[in-house]
Amino acid sequence: MATVREDTIDKIRDLPIRAELKRLLERAADRAGIALVRVTSGGQAAKGSGGKRTGSTRHDEGWAADLQLLIDGRRALHFTDADDLPIVEAFVTAAAALGANGIGAGVDYMGPRTLHVGFGTSPSDHTRLVWGAGGKSANAPKWLRKAAEKGWANPAGSARPQAVPAAEPIGRFVVAARDGLRLRGGPGLDFPHFRTVEAGTELTVLALDGVHRDWARVDLNHDALIDGHVHTAFLMPVTLPTPSDADEGVEELETADA
Repeated sequence: MATVREDTIDKIRDLPIRAELKRLLERAADRAGIALVRVTSGGQAAKGSGGKRTGSTRHDEGWAADLQLLIDGRRALHFTDADDLPIVEAFVTAAAALGANGIGAGVDYMGPRTLHVGFGTSPSDHTRLVWGAGGKSANAPKWLRKAAEKGWANPAGSARPQAVPAAEPIGRFVVAARDGLRLRGGPGLDFPHFRTVEAGTELTVLALDGVHRDWARVDLNHDALIDGHVHTAFLMPVTLPTPSDADEGVEELETADA
């Protein structure tokens, strides 16, 4: 698993980031093949609390982080490097899919290596926004906007449960592919491969997506959160017992009066 390291000693924003955000960054880094996420600016005291703080309320109480992505644990990825940019884009897409709704970057914003990733300006702010120089959305680099919108269009489970409400489930299915089934970040082969779901795994299909509606939006943990997409060709419906045989072979125990 990727590591999130908070290098914020002696910084104004030196409070720990939220566990929800840390988990989101770990998962996004894993999906993009990044070994280390280095947080250079973390949480800060809430506005009006009297504690040290600077700039945006997005960082209040650890709901956002400024960070760098270290592919090998040593070298920070560079936005202007043609080899590095696709990896940065994959991270942004994964972070957006996982629920990050405030993402900023730009060579003329925080330099060519640093990203802002987090949530809204307050816990109730679920507005999706990207920005660049001056903190303005109009200045967001095209690659950043495209990568974030790709993730938002294909949510894959959110760090904040309320951000991805439960859908009316289609039903429970089991993975029938002998070698397992690839879980992807969206309804198509061009979306990142998160992991392989083993044969025999039971999951809940929340909805059908894609042009031909042949990609299932699935919940693997039965917690009403979206974990990704799998192709429907290798799913078999789970047959539930009928009322007549639901308790067949089960002997009821007598209970004493309370």
